[in-house]
Amino acid sequence: MNKKIDYTGGSVPEVVDKILYQAIESKASDVHLDPDREGFSIRFRIDGILYPMDKLASYAQDEIISRIKVVALMDIAERRFPQDGHFEFEHEKRIYNIRVSTAPAIYGEAVALRILNREDVIVNLADLGLNPEQLKTVEKISASPYGMVLVTGPTGSGKTTFLYSILSTFNKISRNIMTLEDPVEFPMASVRQIQIDENIGLGFAKSMRAVVRQDPDVIMLGEIRDADTAQMAFQASLTGILLFSTFHTFDVPGLVIRLIEMGVPRSVVAHALSGIISTRLVRKICHACAEPYEPTESERRFLGDAVTGQIKKGKGCDTCRQSGYLGRIGLFEVVEFDEEVRSGIIEGMPSSTLREFIEKKSPVNLRASAIEKIAAGITTIEEAIRVIGTA
Repeated sequence: MNKKIDYTGGSVPEVVDKILYQAIESKASDVHLDPDREGFSIRFRIDGILYPMDKLASYAQDEIISRIKVVALMDIAERRFPQDGHFEFEHEKRIYNIRVSTAPAIYGEAVALRILNREDVIVNLADLGLNPEQLKTVEKISASPYGMVLVTGPTGSGKTTFLYSILSTFNKISRNIMTLEDPVEFPMASVRQIQIDENIGLGFAKSMRAVVRQDPDVIMLGEIRDADTAQMAFQASLTGILLFSTFHTFDVPGLVIRLIEMGVPRSVVAHALSGIISTRLVRKICHACAEPYEPTESERRFLGDAVTGQIKKGKGCDTCRQSGYLGRIGLFEVVEFDEEVRSGIIEGMPSSTLREFIEKKSPVNLRASAIEKIAAGITTIEEAIRVIGTA
């Protein structure tokens, strides 16, 4: 796990390549380069957890950061303000999209690299972790000729992968499908994909105004970030367009409440939304070292009476880097907006009542989804609590 990177044995571009090679081989989703008093730390995020990898001499950090900025088309002279960029990286005949974010810190610039494997972006819907009933509901609301489907969850919860998987199910010859992305993560045949560029003033709201005049059947809007974008998206969905997007909230009721707070009229929220999917990613038990164990009293309380059989977890081995986990899978909550939900929103229910009402409409919430996977030996109680808490 802590294989050293030989900075002195090559040029700066070679060192950057070595870091990315090692990250990809380790199946890392992110690389963190952190300056501190003693040096320049390298950490990899693997299956959602950050692991320390190495520490380089502090004199190397400026050269490494400058190299990353050059390939990401960023301003190498600007160190006072955060910057964003991206570039493509090839490894073993695969193309990876690397998102770059820099931020000024007290000992120099901190850098975060998000690694996106284009070939892994599109996953079959049935393989994401939805149970059979959830899969049917997602397929139903995605088959609607118009309306809006929102996917919610924190950063890194699998929202973009979920949307790409839905788009892959459409007949792209008979439909005009357009996407607005920042950045475009995976080129799709017969899909018009627009790259958002805030630096030139091409934001989501302005792009939406142009896209709705392109006679689209389906729009994928990478993210609803502000009130203007939200208003444009909802208006588009009411004109006969099927629109998919993501929104950063923690649960389905919270998303509805947040949209109303952003100024979207309750009647528009009610009539435009076809459904909301809340998603999280949990680590899967490493089957090479999985073994039965006896849960603690607090873990049993989390399970309640839902699971009575044998519970497993990984003890740690070379295959999983002694973590007991290997790979990740989704937890989902899927809510279809029927007439009862729409009426509840339009009637102006207070936030607390609306939250309880929507929660009752979801037969399987995130906690129930986690318990299903614990019972099936896919993940652990500890991992479920880490991701969704005990509530």
